[in-house]
Amino acid sequence: MVNSTHDDPPVLIESDNGIATIQLHRPPLNPLSTVMRDALIVAIRAVADDPDARACIVHGGAENFAAGADIKALAAMGYEQIVTWNERLHHAFTALSKLPIPVIAAVNGYALGGGLELALAADFRIGSRACKVGLPEVTLGIVPGSGGTQRLSQIVGRSTAKLLIMTGRQIAADEALRLGILDEVVEPDDTVGRARQLAETLAAAPRYAVRAIKECVDAAVPLDDTALALERSALAGMFATGDRDEAMTRFLHRRH
Repeated sequence: MVNSTHDDPPVLIESDNGIATIQLHRPPLNPLSTVMRDALIVAIRAVADDPDARACIVHGGAENFAAGADIKALAAMGYEQIVTWNERLHHAFTALSKLPIPVIAAVNGYALGGGLELALAADFRIGSRACKVGLPEVTLGIVPGSGGTQRLSQIVGRSTAKLLIMTGRQIAADEALRLGILDEVVEPDDTVGRARQLAETLAAAPRYAVRAIKECVDAAVPLDDTALALERSALAGMFATGDRDEAMTRFLHRRH
């Protein structure tokens, strides 16, 4: 297990030979706290401003990609707080998806809730054979609010997306690969290394052609801004319901 303290940066960023690497660094679960979210925004902005960056890898280290939000913090939020908080998380994931270079998510362990939404914002996802992914927000009385309903629907289709999100089911790597949520599955020790290999291949390709291909393919099935706004509004609305209060209280009690 990798140990970190609150004195350590919550997000690590490095650049080497045209490949930028963003690592979530609050092991073992890498919860998407306010501090993590804001550090992620700074890291993505740094990659966007780096003229030498030709590919980007996002990962959470050897244990987990990101197991979701900080539920204790979410449980204390009301409607106005979650609106502001989620706007910035949505901004982070949108900024990642709009980087003009290929983005590869290397997924070890759990990628749940906002963690999976972050991975879905990447262009490619390489998963460990032991990883599990899902959008379990319904079990907390809420809905995905940072692009999950939209990006998952584009990948797996509306019917499958509804079923996965309505049940909150966590799925293993082999099923995620079959559904297209993962593009490749490798052994746990190889996840980041394989992402690096792919990043090197893409970084070696003609950069302007790669950029144009990303823009053209993304334009073929663009994310709908109205649908994304509806998703954010739906999440905020859940924070005015008794279902949300009861579900989050049960979750926190189970942890203690």
